[in-house]
Amino acid sequence: MSTDPVWRDWGGSGPTLHFAHANGFPPGTYRKLVDELTDFHHVFSMAARPLWPDSIPQALRDWSPLAEDLREEIDRRGARGIVAVGHSLGAVISLLAAAADPGLFSAVVAIDPLILTGAHSLYWGAVKKLGLGGRIRLVRGALRRRVHWADRDEARATYSSKSVFSGWDPEVLDDYLDVGIVDLPEGGVRLRYPREWEARIFAAAPHDLWANLRKVSVPTLFVQGEHSDTFLDAARARVEREVPGSRAVVIADSSHFVPMERPRELARVIEEFLRGL
Repeated sequence: MSTDPVWRDWGGSGPTLHFAHANGFPPGTYRKLVDELTDFHHVFSMAARPLWPDSIPQALRDWSPLAEDLREEIDRRGARGIVAVGHSLGAVISLLAAAADPGLFSAVVAIDPLILTGAHSLYWGAVKKLGLGGRIRLVRGALRRRVHWADRDEARATYSSKSVFSGWDPEVLDDYLDVGIVDLPEGGVRLRYPREWEARIFAAAPHDLWANLRKVSVPTLFVQGEHSDTFLDAARARVEREVPGSRAVVIADSSHFVPMERPRELARVIEEFLRGL
C-alpha cells in the first residue's frame, strides 16, 4: 500500500481505475467498495485538496480547480486513458475533468453526482450571485460540525446515533471512523476532514453543469440512489437525453450514500457497465 498522503494505491489487477471521494469522506471510507473493484482493476485514489497539508479553503470559488488537480495528478503519473469512478463531489470533478480533457478517461461512472436542473439550478445560481451561499443549511451545518472527542469510542457513539448513518453497512462506518478521525498528541481525537473545507465546497457547488456535461465524449454511467436528495429524477432523466453515450441506473433502497449502503451491489453494477464497453 502506498504511503503517499495524496495518492493511494489500492492494488488489484487489470485496467487502471481512479476512484474519487465525496466531500467530507476520505478515500479510505470506500474500502469495501474498492475491495470489490480490485478484483478486476488496479485502483488508485487521489485525496482531494481539503486533505492536503496547509490547503486554504477561502481560495476556492468553484469546483473547477478540484477537477484540474485531478487532471494534473493523473497526467503527472502517466495514467491517461483510465476508468474514472467518483461519488458525489468526486463524480462531478471526474466529469469536469473528462469534459476538459477527452483523452484522460476511457469511461466515467458518476455515483449520485450533484447535478442541478430546472428550478433547483435557477435557485442556486441566484443564491450564489447574491453572495448568500454561506447561509444555506448544508454550509451552516458543516461549520457547526463537532470536531473533537475525548476518544474514539466517544466519536463512534456520536456517529452511530445519527440517522444519516443508520443505513450504512457497519463495516463502512468502521472504515470511515478509522480514516476520518485522527489521534491528537495531547490526547483525544479530532475530525480529519476540515469542516471549513467541507463548508467551502458546499458553498462553491456548481448550479449549471450542462455545457460541461455535453462535452463528455466517453461512455458514462450515472448511478442514482433511489431515495437520493442530491441527484434527483429530473437530473437523471436529463443526463440520459443530453450527455452523449450515457446511461443511468437506480440502486434500490439507497440514498445519496449508495457506496456506503450498498457497496457490493454498486460494485456489480459498475463492473457490468465496464464489461459491456
